[in-house]
Amino acid sequence: MNSFDGSLIENIGRFKDFLRSYNEEIERKKRSVEHRILSSLRIDRIEIGNRWHLKVLNGKRVVGVDGSQIAPLRELGIPIGVIQVAKIWVIHGKGEYGKNYRTTFIRLEENLDLRRFQLELEMLKEEMDGKSWLFFDGSLMPYSVDPSIRDKYEEKISEVLKLSEETETPLIGYIDKSFSKDIARKFGLDIYDSFLLSDVMDMFSYTLPFGEDVCYAYLMVNPSMPVRVEYPNWMKDMHEEIVKIVFAECLLGKTRGYPYILERAHHYSCIDAKARASFMKSVRSHGISFKWISKIR
Repeated sequence: MNSFDGSLIENIGRFKDFLRSYNEEIERKKRSVEHRILSSLRIDRIEIGNRWHLKVLNGKRVVGVDGSQIAPLRELGIPIGVIQVAKIWVIHGKGEYGKNYRTTFIRLEENLDLRRFQLELEMLKEEMDGKSWLFFDGSLMPYSVDPSIRDKYEEKISEVLKLSEETETPLIGYIDKSFSKDIARKFGLDIYDSFLLSDVMDMFSYTLPFGEDVCYAYLMVNPSMPVRVEYPNWMKDMHEEIVKIVFAECLLGKTRGYPYILERAHHYSCIDAKARASFMKSVRSHGISFKWISKIR
């Protein structure tokens, strides 16, 4: 990749040229296989009617988890962080709902992303009752994780997939902005599936599922890019019902493009300013160094 003398602001013109070239390259690749995509991929569409989403969700118990964290701040001399995960459940149409939290503290030498991932899935496992629909904000396939901890990701995912099947509890991984290339590679292209499919899918359309142990499909829940959903293979025959549940949850959300249950889980999982201030005050009270605080602006 080319490099240039000078700061970013001095090279902003070159960045615009790079961005334009990048987009043109993607468009060329998309056009080269568009006819093959249309002839080989089956893309169906859901017909959305008035209050359709309320009818789909009525009586269903849906659960979502999400987490947030304060990472250990090496540059400030703070070797301890915290993870907070929120679990939200709601029975649609009955006005019944609830939430609870789990918090854990993490040392600098631990892997924060792995620990948060494990905690979120542990909370989902508690809800595998054979009756609820579970939503996970992220992938059920560990892609580009550190090889040294990849086995730990796969172990936790295997546990959750197995329990989901044993209890017959539907589990859906929702990836709002997917950078997977699984379908594109089938056509010999090195671009993202969401870019490849954006011009051949319209609102409320969806692909049939792909994959083996974990199935995946793309849904057009907003006018820009399709989202990706993943679920255990045992749910494959439920694909149309899964699609309806996901679309309905998205229509119920504030943005109408993101599942309501994950929207609420994200809202409650965020560590607010008061909690952050208390965390930092506790750090200061124990004399942990703020040696490099001048570096943070």
